[in-house]
Amino acid sequence: MNKNNKMNINYKNEVESQNIDINQLRPNKSYDFLIENRNASMQDLLNDDDKLKEFLTLRKCPVCESDNYTFQYKKDSFDIVECDNCEVHYVNPIFNEEKYIEIYQSNEYQSIVKKLGEDSHLYRKNRFGKERADFIEMYHNKNLNKTSLEIGCSTGFVVEELKDRGWSAKGLELNPSAVKFGNDRGLNILDIPLELFETEEKFSAIEMYDVLEHLVDPKVILNKARNLLSDEGNLFIYVPNYNSATTKLLGVENAHFIWPTHHLTYFTPETLKSFLEDNGFKVFFWETQGLDVTDWLWYLNEKTDYDTKLIEDNLELMQFFINSSGYGKNLRMYAKKV
Repeated sequence: MNKNNKMNINYKNEVESQNIDINQLRPNKSYDFLIENRNASMQDLLNDDDKLKEFLTLRKCPVCESDNYTFQYKKDSFDIVECDNCEVHYVNPIFNEEKYIEIYQSNEYQSIVKKLGEDSHLYRKNRFGKERADFIEMYHNKNLNKTSLEIGCSTGFVVEELKDRGWSAKGLELNPSAVKFGNDRGLNILDIPLELFETEEKFSAIEMYDVLEHLVDPKVILNKARNLLSDEGNLFIYVPNYNSATTKLLGVENAHFIWPTHHLTYFTPETLKSFLEDNGFKVFFWETQGLDVTDWLWYLNEKTDYDTKLIEDNLELMQFFINSSGYGKNLRMYAKKV
């Protein structure tokens, strides 16, 4: 990583509300279900160290390919390390690619998506799909066709919003339940990994929302995405922000996005910007948004007897300051192909 890679963030003159209805976003205690069942498909394996070792393989840094790293901590039976060269945190060793495909196609994982994604699809489309489509259209080069490919599109709420706006919008998704849900809504979603996706079409926008952290080899996927982009096309990426308020408030043990069975690489604004710009992109926008305070409240209310009224009364204000300083849990970064 370039040590002099400055991360300027725009100053905001007025407090902004995220305007998120947490009950619609996480209906019927679906968030609780996620926390309780996030490793359900492999719990027996995680409880057997000897058996687990049979499935694990060491890897180089997924960003700079260095072999040199320093152990940081263990969670869910997996080691999280820091690259000595580029400072990215990543899981090492990990499962092989076939095991991860099996995990994302498991009945247990599909149940999580059903509860968390399908029941809230329309809310996600109207709240987040619209917001994301607004960003895509804001930065769209008017000389290019309106063609979009979303990698890891879940139920397709962004694909659907773009389709409604007249875009030619496709999605790729590995979860069969989510693919069926989207196809039943008339969306063009394919049950195929990007590595096997072949097309002559070029896309003016490619999106990877909460995807990059799941990948065994994010550099390969990033290069494939670049090859599929039109010249002057844009890449839209969301990843968990490792250097977030959630990590500070809850610690690595209770921060649910530190999920080493599924999230294999952890980025900060600096490391993600370097990663993109070292691989043929120019970052033109970044910010953080998040539910850091909401997740902290959930933990305090579920796991402690702490009086949370003061936090609840000031939730939006606290989250605004967290987001504005670049410490929100969700890191958004947009880049142009160069």
